[in-house]
Amino acid sequence: MSQLGVGIVGTGWVSGEHVRAFEVNPHTKVVALCGRTEEGTKAKAAECGISCGIYTNFEKMLANPDVKIISIATPPHVHRDQAITAAQAGKHIMLEKAMATTVEDSRAIRDAVAKAGVKSVVSFVLRWNPLFEIIKSQLADD
Repeated sequence: MSQLGVGIVGTGWVSGEHVRAFEVNPHTKVVALCGRTEEGTKAKAAECGISCGIYTNFEKMLANPDVKIISIATPPHVHRDQAITAAQAGKHIMLEKAMATTVEDSRAIRDAVAKAGVKSVVSFVLRWNPLFEIIKSQLADD
C-alpha cells in the first residue's frame, strides 16, 4: 500500500497530535517537519519518535516532492499565508482550527484551495465523534 507523505508546519503541542494521527493512519507517513528553529524542530521529531526531514523554511518543505499533504499546526494568524502558499504548491491541506482570524482570510484560503484543485479540511476532531451522529439522528427524528 502506498502512503501519502505529510509535512507538518508547527512544533507546538498540537503538532504532536497531528504526528500521532498521521503515523497511525496506514495511508500516511510524516516525511517532513517545519519549525522556527532547527533545534526545536529536531526536538519535536525526537519527542514524537519520528525520523523525517527537518525544515526551518516552509517554502523549502513545500518543494519536497514526497510531501503530498501539508498539516498546518501553527497559530491562526499565520494560517492564511501558509494555506495559500501550500495550495499554490499543489499540496492538500489539513488546517488546525481556527481556520483563520478573519472572514476575509477564510475566503482567501477557500478560493486558493478551489483554484489549485487541492483537498482541504479544518481539523475539528469532534466532527467524527459518533455521539454527534447519534444526536443528529435523534434531532432529525423529532
